[in-house]
Amino acid sequence: MNALRSVRPSTFVAGGVAWALAVVVLLPLTTAGGLLAAGVLVPAVVMLRAVHRGAAAGPRFRALLLGAALLLTGATGLACAVITLVVPDVTVDGVTLSARLCLISLVLVVLVTLPGLLRPHQHRDPLGRLRVCLDVVGVSACLLLPTWVLIFSDGYLRGPSAIAAFLGAVATATAAVAGVHAIRHRASLRWAGPGAALALTCLTAQVIAADNPANPNSALAAVAAGAAVNVAAWVMWWGSVRVDPDAGPPVPAGGEPAAGFPLFALPVLGSSVAVVARLVHGGDLDATAIALAVIALLAVASREFVSAIALRRHAELLTHHGNRLRSLMFGSSDVAVVLDTGLAVCWQSPAAARLFGLSDQDVLGRPITAHVHRDQAAAVGAFLTGRLHEDRFDLADAQAVSARFRDGFGRWRDTEWTVGGADPAMPGRSIVLHIRDVTDQRELEQALQQASHLDPLTGLANTRGLRRAGPAAADGGALLVLELGGLTAIADVHGSERSATVLVEAARRVRTRIGDTDVPARVGDARLAVVTRNGAIGAHLLANQLVTALTAPYELDGATAHLQVWAGLSDLCPDTDVDEVLRRAELGLRVARSQPPGGVEWYDEVIEQRLVRRSTLEQDLPTAIDRNEVELLFQPVFELSGRQPVGVDAILSWRHPSLGRLPADELLALAEDLGVLGDLRRWALHRTCRQVAAWRERYHPLWFSISVRPGELGDEIFHSGLDEVLSAHRLPRSALVVEVSEDDLHQGPESGERLAEHLRRLRMSDVRTAVGHFGAGPTSLSRLRVLPVDVLKVDRTVFSRPESAPAAGAIMDVAVTLGRRLGMDVIADGLSTDDDLATVYATGCRFGKGDLLARPMPAEHVEALIEHSRDTSAS
Repeated sequence: MNALRSVRPSTFVAGGVAWALAVVVLLPLTTAGGLLAAGVLVPAVVMLRAVHRGAAAGPRFRALLLGAALLLTGATGLACAVITLVVPDVTVDGVTLSARLCLISLVLVVLVTLPGLLRPHQHRDPLGRLRVCLDVVGVSACLLLPTWVLIFSDGYLRGPSAIAAFLGAVATATAAVAGVHAIRHRASLRWAGPGAALALTCLTAQVIAADNPANPNSALAAVAAGAAVNVAAWVMWWGSVRVDPDAGPPVPAGGEPAAGFPLFALPVLGSSVAVVARLVHGGDLDATAIALAVIALLAVASREFVSAIALRRHAELLTHHGNRLRSLMFGSSDVAVVLDTGLAVCWQSPAAARLFGLSDQDVLGRPITAHVHRDQAAAVGAFLTGRLHEDRFDLADAQAVSARFRDGFGRWRDTEWTVGGADPAMPGRSIVLHIRDVTDQRELEQALQQASHLDPLTGLANTRGLRRAGPAAADGGALLVLELGGLTAIADVHGSERSATVLVEAARRVRTRIGDTDVPARVGDARLAVVTRNGAIGAHLLANQLVTALTAPYELDGATAHLQVWAGLSDLCPDTDVDEVLRRAELGLRVARSQPPGGVEWYDEVIEQRLVRRSTLEQDLPTAIDRNEVELLFQPVFELSGRQPVGVDAILSWRHPSLGRLPADELLALAEDLGVLGDLRRWALHRTCRQVAAWRERYHPLWFSISVRPGELGDEIFHSGLDEVLSAHRLPRSALVVEVSEDDLHQGPESGERLAEHLRRLRMSDVRTAVGHFGAGPTSLSRLRVLPVDVLKVDRTVFSRPESAPAAGAIMDVAVTLGRRLGMDVIADGLSTDDDLATVYATGCRFGKGDLLARPMPAEHVEALIEHSRDTSAS
């Protein structure tokens, strides 16, 4: 026995597992079940030895009876194993010998176990005793009901099995109730009770299995019961020997915590599942099942009624004890609460009813965390538990914890909790908690925070609010930005107040036309945005609807206002923040702004690349000349019959270090937009005139052509600059040809008339004029006779059509003939093949230029070309 005492519990467990595996593998299942049940002899001997040494955790009488019950259970299992192995077919009055032996053992075990568990361990009042009896009756009925419905209801398994089921259910319920009622104040019984309940259940299952050997599930039930009873035995051993001895003051009558314990939760749930399963599979409920159900319901209802009475008495008791602090806490702005070791409220100050509407009946005897929001209950409980176990309290270092607290009216309050120390009336077993209501302070903070996310004029979200709403829709949707054009004009005409009124009305129209989950916002002085969960098609449709609604007239007092609206859209992506999505939508808006009002454009990477390229060029162009990135190229114009150069087109080109070469048309348009076209033009004119003057002096009189923007022709600085540069380089005004594109003639009737007037002014000053890319646009031949033009540059689209060469030649012939009759020099622009040259030459066109004859080239290459042409002509 001394050797047994020195063995560790883990060794017993390992040995038991090895024993169970060997038995199940080597023997029949019925025999294995009995031998597994015999394994409880080991914990039984250990428990009895502990009783003999006086080492029992609880009362020695309890440990002695539980050990004897285990000893009897193990002996029965061993006997049943021998019987099923040697004489399995022996019966007594139609009942197998093993079943009858197990039933007798069950009766004896019940008679031995229950007195040990029911030995009075606390003083109970009559109401407490009644509640315990109701618990036993209710749990017994809840255990019997599923057993009866699933096993006995169809007339099977009567006799010993039915007796065992009823006896086992009552005994199991009694043991479970005894353990639950001691769950807080009797450490040994809260282990021994459930262990005994499990052991009785297993022994009952062995009786039923032995009584029905023909059932294929009986053998498995016997093995499972034999294994489970070993677990129950060691649980009982732990509660009787290993845990700390029962200690602590007795629980007052009527104050045991089991009064509010959900004892019937699992039994009622199991019974309900069994009944539902029975009914679903087509079965019905017999009279016995209905009676058991009625008994269970009556027991539950009666128990709840008795528990309510007990809890009320317990609350009155706690209120009585709390009166010792009431005089100190009366009128305080904070609520003082005394909590016990289970964080249940023992007492609360009178301020609780005044500040939170909580009466003593609402909180006394209940955990304080029950009034805390479920998301914070665990953290608050851990904080209070940690403070409860502290030996010393330093009020100077007291920490406050924030908690959402439900008051007596069901509202949630923002509170701060501070632990003030232990209750002098119950030192070591309670803490004093101070609760301060900070709801008004939090609401003020939230109001300020909310105001920081709203636009004060429109009531829509601002950019910060949009950032907060964006992630909520990041799983799909779009962001659209609306530009409201015309607000400044309304303010200038009608005043700023009416402009604000129009903006508020626009916000209202947006709010009433979007979905419930969409979020409108104001992201600029004249920009609104909407975060929508619609897909691409739905978002585009919504944008068009909003544009239509916002462009409708705005009725003011005695006036009507109108807005011009554009929209840009971008997809919401989970991996992209709202600021980036907003930037993309605004890029789409920039493209839409280049269109007439009402335009709607989606963002795409091509747009961004184009805009980034444009922004890069805008940043680099003002200093491009200083960095020697702008160069001047010349493309000769030839007299086609002799292949002699008679003039040159001066072409500006920009060699950007990262974006490559920029064509002249794009360069001039960009320079005009940035306001640097005048500086670029003066630089180019000086370089061109100096070079052409040198060529005219060295070779023969060449003319030169420059391409200008329509806006330059109306600028007096441009005209004065022409005069200054031509005079400085001693060039005749007739040597200069100012060229405009055919597209410039179609900017509108008024623009076309102004352009013709500017060209006429140049002709009157002896500067020749030209129209380039003629034939690429819709200009009619009849309009040529009213244009003040000296040179007509015919685009290659007129004469370069291989599939219809005769038609191309005829059109070119008409252009050449009409040009001659109007006194114009016709130049075929864009000659690139020999067929082009043949077609043009056949029409009688005298001049031409293009890559076939010479590409745009630096000045030194032009000089070489002229030298070569002179040598060829001389030879």
